[in-house]
Amino acid sequence: MQPSYFPLYKQFISEIEKGFSLLDETSKLELINFVKTQQHGTGAFPDRAGRPDLYYSLFGAWMAEALHLKPQKEKLKRFILEINPEKRKKIDRFAILLIRIIFQEKELDKPSVFSFSKFVLDGKPSINPAYQAFLFLLTFDALYGKNKSLYFILKALLTFYRVPEGVPSGFVAALLVAKYLAGMNVEKEKAELLSYFEEGKGFTVFKETKSADLLSTAVALFALKKAGADLRLVAPDAFQLVQQNYADGAFLSGDGDLTRDLEYTFYGLLTLGTLS
Repeated sequence: MQPSYFPLYKQFISEIEKGFSLLDETSKLELINFVKTQQHGTGAFPDRAGRPDLYYSLFGAWMAEALHLKPQKEKLKRFILEINPEKRKKIDRFAILLIRIIFQEKELDKPSVFSFSKFVLDGKPSINPAYQAFLFLLTFDALYGKNKSLYFILKALLTFYRVPEGVPSGFVAALLVAKYLAGMNVEKEKAELLSYFEEGKGFTVFKETKSADLLSTAVALFALKKAGADLRLVAPDAFQLVQQNYADGAFLSGDGDLTRDLEYTFYGLLTLGTLS
């Protein structure tokens, strides 16, 4: 019997579990309490302004799943099943579908590739191509990862794709994972992603940026690990970045912003898990 396919979003959750297991007991309790207090009365998770937000709710879903927070999962599930994805911006459409995949994996009616393409293209434009690329990849992989013929199509498309100049490291990470899953040679992409590493700090959003952050570092490490890269040279600085940005049950962004944030708490645990 062939082993069941382990999609990327489940690998994310697994890395979060590993990262959480590395914390001491006090920090674990603080972090669980932080996630619980972040949930809005609607069941969604709010943005930094306190408004229910679908993008932040995706991170809440991943965290609640990894930390086994059943009441929080049930509240979010009730909220997300009432949302109509039509006319939502692309980043929200991906978030809705990914959250529903988590909570309805077996009973979810998967759309055809044509319907999924229409689902993606009909959404309002997203403001961040790196986020959009990663969410597309996670969703595509969750829906169709078992069907290797579709990755053959993806390989054909990626063969002729030329990366624009000046893209953020998150976009390069998404491209690296996509090419790896499609069975392509990714040595060039691994080297390109490593060029965003700032020695003594971590991974930066752009090459000219001299301030590393947890988002860029976590996503880069996950992509490089997935593609089989050697992380030993970057691990000490990445680990130090995480340690420096833990704050009372949450992780800060790492770029000087002192706001305790659910999204960056996810990235902090993802970094720890990837390095474990």
